[in-house]
Amino acid sequence: MKYISMTAILFGALALFGGQAMAGKATLPGSACVKWNSSDPEPSLSYSELRNPSSTRWLRVDCPVVRTDFDGFLHDAAVEKSWVRMVDKNYNRNGYCRLVSYSHNTNGTTSYWATGNRFTSGSGNQAQVLNTGSLDGENGASHLYFSCHIPPSYAGNYSSLVTYYANQ
Repeated sequence: MKYISMTAILFGALALFGGQAMAGKATLPGSACVKWNSSDPEPSLSYSELRNPSSTRWLRVDCPVVRTDFDGFLHDAAVEKSWVRMVDKNYNRNGYCRLVSYSHNTNGTTSYWATGNRFTSGSGNQAQVLNTGSLDGENGASHLYFSCHIPPSYAGNYSSLVTYYANQ
């Protein structure tokens, strides 16, 4: 009978479950988000929250998620849980976000997966959690981001994106 070395067993286990070891959780501040284009209002920052100072225009932002989970043997890459915390101080409009996975493929095509939009409910000083949930549709070339719409300020009170989270 041949003996199998512990090193061989360790390398075999890493090959089988290595993809899962690379998975990660990340909570990022609103200040990591970027506005869509120059026509969007210039955001302001307060304690790393991204605020919309405009009283008339929505602030549209994308918030990047560093991808740490990739497809591997016996493992499909996915986001298991995600959320955004937003303070909505506009009494007439609800902010919203969704999680997106986008890929510009090497053959010139694109792939796009997204959760549905999740909306704030009412307004106030509290941070509301927009549970964007899980996202299975990805490929090895895709990148992840939250796409959010922060409502205009109301009576001088700024709505803001506080933090966002993804568990891959």
